[in-house]
Amino acid sequence: MPHEPSAARRDLLIQLARLGDLVQTLPAVEALQEVYPDRTLDVLCAAPLTAVLAGARHIGRVIPWDGAQWRAWADRWQDNPTHTLQAMQAYVAALAEMAYDRVYPLNQHVRSHLLTRLFSGRSLREDEQDHVEARIRPWAEYLRHIAPHRGNNRVHLADAWCGMSGVRPRGRAPLFQPPAVEFPDDLAPIGERKGLWVALVTGAGEADRCVPPATWSRWTKEFLSQADEGQVVLIGSGQERETGQAILESIPTLLQGRVWDATGRTTIPQLMKLLHKCRWVIGADTGPLHLGTLMGSRAIGFYFSHARVHETGPYGEGHWVYQYATQTRPDSWPIMESIALICGDQRQAAADWTLWRNRMDHWGTNFDDGSGQESVQCVRATVWRNLSPTLCESVAA
Repeated sequence: MPHEPSAARRDLLIQLARLGDLVQTLPAVEALQEVYPDRTLDVLCAAPLTAVLAGARHIGRVIPWDGAQWRAWADRWQDNPTHTLQAMQAYVAALAEMAYDRVYPLNQHVRSHLLTRLFSGRSLREDEQDHVEARIRPWAEYLRHIAPHRGNNRVHLADAWCGMSGVRPRGRAPLFQPPAVEFPDDLAPIGERKGLWVALVTGAGEADRCVPPATWSRWTKEFLSQADEGQVVLIGSGQERETGQAILESIPTLLQGRVWDATGRTTIPQLMKLLHKCRWVIGADTGPLHLGTLMGSRAIGFYFSHARVHETGPYGEGHWVYQYATQTRPDSWPIMESIALICGDQRQAAADWTLWRNRMDHWGTNFDDGSGQESVQCVRATVWRNLSPTLCESVAA
């Protein structure tokens, strides 16, 4: 049951993925707002993540998508299809009160396609849908092509989403102000005391991307031993509460007063404010690492398994990523090397890991390993000119 068109000029961007992907969608959101300042942009995202966008400027409405409820309806479809269909129709109709002139679906799966059809205005649906598909198809095919191997890709996913949306990256990373929320009393001193504050992300969304707790314990002890005024904040979801407690208990008693266990104890707005108070955030390729860059923290990522620096590295400039040489489980970790970066801005090699640092330009963000062996700029420019030639007409060769 499609929605009726609205008299206002409104567009909808659909991002149904997890926290890290939502954060890395913001370059496309801000680029669309810059190119079309006279249009209102709404965003549809996973319901638990709507608070992330509360700090985004000029977004008209953040629409929550209840994925858990949708899965529950799918599970009971066989038992009562008529009642289930009625409930689903009522839910979709209540998501928004109008149809949109333009819909930007960034997730290439069935739910995203369905919502695109439902929220596209009737008068423009066929023509606009053809235009959307023509714009998205080259980028979607490119991402599918590089997905199996990824080694040659140099276009960040956030910038590819800009291309899908028909806009070029703005050349600067999004930056939010901290929400006006309070911490639990025992966490209130975080960021207020003098010291080098580091947020340590204890877990990850996928088990194969989790750094072992023993590695984080060693990292924390080494960091506190070297940084006299170092302070470590352990962050993570409720599933990481045991990990956080294990790390804290492994720390010598004299150092425990400089470790703050916030795992499973913060809402998303509280986590955003906490990350804003930390100078650094360190972790695997996971949502809180990317959220930290949005709040102004510098990031160090340990990328291994299927995580690839060029696609999902921390977006912006001045962040670091250690990329493991293979997709197998790492045998060693760049503990001392990453501490040297934080404490003394010393770039040190780590066996079986390559160290990358990123910067921004008019093609978005890119990562450099300091080797000077390839022209990454040329590779990225070629991709953009092949996939979005019209957008690139104003860019000097």
